[in-house]
Amino acid sequence: MGIQGDYHIHTPLCQHATGPIEACVERGIELGLREIGFACHNPLPAGVGSDVRMREDQLDDYVRQVTALRERYRGRIEVLLGIEMDYVEGLEEYLAEQVDRYPWDYIVGSVHYLDCECQLGAWKGELPFDAEEQYTRYYGLVRHMVRSGLCDILSHLDVPKRSGRMPGQRGLQELDLTLKEIARADLCIEINTSGYRHADLELKETYPAFSIVEQAMALNIPFIVNSDAHAPEQVGLKFKEVEAFLRQKGCRQLARFKQRRREMYPI
Repeated sequence: MGIQGDYHIHTPLCQHATGPIEACVERGIELGLREIGFACHNPLPAGVGSDVRMREDQLDDYVRQVTALRERYRGRIEVLLGIEMDYVEGLEEYLAEQVDRYPWDYIVGSVHYLDCECQLGAWKGELPFDAEEQYTRYYGLVRHMVRSGLCDILSHLDVPKRSGRMPGQRGLQELDLTLKEIARADLCIEINTSGYRHADLELKETYPAFSIVEQAMALNIPFIVNSDAHAPEQVGLKFKEVEAFLRQKGCRQLARFKQRRREMYPI
């Protein structure tokens, strides 16, 4: 049956995605997808990170746009309503209010920042500490996010590698602890194909790398494959290659979501 959905599509409201959202849906239909889900960057308070996410006063409009597409394309492809929730420690109540306010089909949880002020990007190479501290902070925050219960899907799990810095022994131990925490929480890991198009990633590969995917498989963690598309032509990027890898490694099912309920389907 193959990969049937792409749940991580951005809209121009995040200010760094291009193209009409209808074109993303049309691309999904062209690829033969059964479902397509939008997960634009959530607002943060006081305009934090406002150049790469929608504003608080745009969130209602975002929900209206996606639900209107659901009706427009009913019978051709199922359009799902999601959000990419930026987890920032200390903002749990604020984020929980966003999660509870709308009828989301799923929440994609991401860690982009290593500090509460959202100044230290997890993906950056120039940080006031070494790679081991970068990965330790990152995976520690991912575990906080897992324990918060706010999300359903964990996005681009090894995004610090985009900095060009790789984890040492301590960072790998943190990864192992994080995967075990994800397994205990019964959350889903996203295999994010945007790494194939990121110019600053020396080795073009998924987030997380296939080696981490294999570690997660050993823990029976469920997966979903997403493109993290910021333009219509990126929808479904490299899905055939990822599907071939998963089949080769014995993965026979992937996750889908509706109204924040997960079910598995065969590939």
